[in-house]
Amino acid sequence: MTNEIDQLIWNVLDGKASEGKIRELKSWMEESEKHREYFRQWKKIWNMTSGPTLSTTRKQQEKERFLKSIHQSYVGKVRKRRIIHYWPVAASVVLLVGVFVGFALNEWSQMKADQGIAQTERIVPGVKAELILSTGERVCLAQRSEFIEGMKESGIRNDSLAGLNYVGAKIQGEEIGEEIVYNTMQIPVGGFYQLKLADGTKVWLNSLTRLRFPVTFAGEERKVYLTGEAYFEVARDSVHPFIVATDEGMEVKVYGTEFNVDTYRKGTVKTTLVNGKVGIRVSATGEEMRLSPNQMALFTKATQSIQVENVDSYGVVAWKDGKFVFEDEPIEEIMERLSRWYDVKVFYANERIKKHTFTGIITRFADISDVLHLMEETAAVEFRIQGDTVTVK
Repeated sequence: MTNEIDQLIWNVLDGKASEGKIRELKSWMEESEKHREYFRQWKKIWNMTSGPTLSTTRKQQEKERFLKSIHQSYVGKVRKRRIIHYWPVAASVVLLVGVFVGFALNEWSQMKADQGIAQTERIVPGVKAELILSTGERVCLAQRSEFIEGMKESGIRNDSLAGLNYVGAKIQGEEIGEEIVYNTMQIPVGGFYQLKLADGTKVWLNSLTRLRFPVTFAGEERKVYLTGEAYFEVARDSVHPFIVATDEGMEVKVYGTEFNVDTYRKGTVKTTLVNGKVGIRVSATGEEMRLSPNQMALFTKATQSIQVENVDSYGVVAWKDGKFVFEDEPIEEIMERLSRWYDVKVFYANERIKKHTFTGIITRFADISDVLHLMEETAAVEFRIQGDTVTVK
């Protein structure tokens, strides 16, 4: 039975468990404190062996070493559980994983209250967005199924699992065949959302992001306008290139590929290619540079220059799968990401702390205090939370 529990816990933490299995483990944890402590030990193993820099062999070695230690203490103490079957409900499995892990981490955090991280009411990250129709009318989006219509657009579907879908959208009235009609998606702090454009292109929108796009594409190109961060899976069309334009004077031109665009830091644009090929074009000069998979182009507006480097694209795009991936990343850069997601202000006791680094994979649905606690264990820093302010020392 213990081996079955071990596999169940690992699958849930790894994001591979079904909705029913997640509920099953939650029910098992609620049975006793011993079960919750057993889970906490497993969570430590998972955090230590899921880092992006560890090889598969190293992960397995660490897993086996800690398993041996845990089983010496817990074998025989974990009683058999009753298997409970649940009917599936219309909710995202990814979100259930996040809710469950958030529950477990919050329980763990209460056990560690003496670490000095204050618990207060803060923003709850999740699926949330606002759709601005062509007339300026605003629609608050949530995880529910509905059709949306405006004065000029119809057939927009909001799906409880897949997000907003424009594949069947139409323009109505005098605008048919005339100028392009645009809608805008706006993602608040701590939010994210999925969008399928009229051509079938899939877009994942991160926190504090704005995307302006046509209700239906027309003309020789498919052009959208981005501020913030988004991941694109572009539908192939060799005749009509797909273009992502930014406020910084740079465009990404593709025909069918997967890539991430980050405009968070003012005056720069980071474009990371996962699959296919893209061209990075400077609007002012017309200069264009091609990227290959696992390359990142950094455009700097002040110098109108593009620098290209090889990267691990998984670490860049893991946010769309509900994870923070940090690979030897400076604390200052990590805290910039966390502040956008959790809506907190960050202060540093001294400049030297900003250069400390941290490596690890953490669910984006955990409470910020749990994320900071995990960083404290290995990054040689301390965090204090007071309301919406985090002090690093």
